[in-house]
Amino acid sequence: MNNDHQPYHAVYAGPYPGLDYRVARPFERWQAPHLLRSVQDWLSQNPPRLELASLALEELRRRGRPGLQAEMIFADSGLSPITWLEEARQALAAAFPKTWDGWDKRGRKGGTVYAILRDGYTAQNAVYGVYVGSTKRSLEQRFMEHRQSSKSGRGLQAHGIEPLFSLSLPLRQAPMARANLRAWETRLHQALETVVPRVSGDVTV
Repeated sequence: MNNDHQPYHAVYAGPYPGLDYRVARPFERWQAPHLLRSVQDWLSQNPPRLELASLALEELRRRGRPGLQAEMIFADSGLSPITWLEEARQALAAAFPKTWDGWDKRGRKGGTVYAILRDGYTAQNAVYGVYVGSTKRSLEQRFMEHRQSSKSGRGLQAHGIEPLFSLSLPLRQAPMARANLRAWETRLHQALETVVPRVSGDVTV
């Protein structure tokens, strides 16, 4: 796959409405034709919605022929799926078995530990990696800071793509001490390192 490109547009697309990112198969109830059309649409956006398209590909592969059709859509787009996403989600579930809450629809949270998908690696390394961070502000605000400031996040201005909502942890405890938030950030970083080829961000020793 050819993933060389100019930096994607700095656009924040929030979680897909009504989609439960916590479950093992978020698209289990979607019919294959609709899911295939959605994959094509998600990959045509700038930035592409690679998380949604990769989750859909995982679901369609379970159904046989539709999986091959989804792989062809990826090939035609010139983009690679996030090959490690399913394993990363499993690693997250193992690392946070009792504290994973999912997204609070009313926005009540003491902070967010987040993962941002990025590219920009050489062919000898991973196509995609993740940047792990934490914030008490909204994820949208923090993501746009990463994309619009050369001093905010290692390489994310040029290589950031999108937040990975299935690997992020909204925390409802409020107020939350910054030290506690950083501890959760380190925990997520270390969990993802067991699966994702390239993980960047700060860790607390």
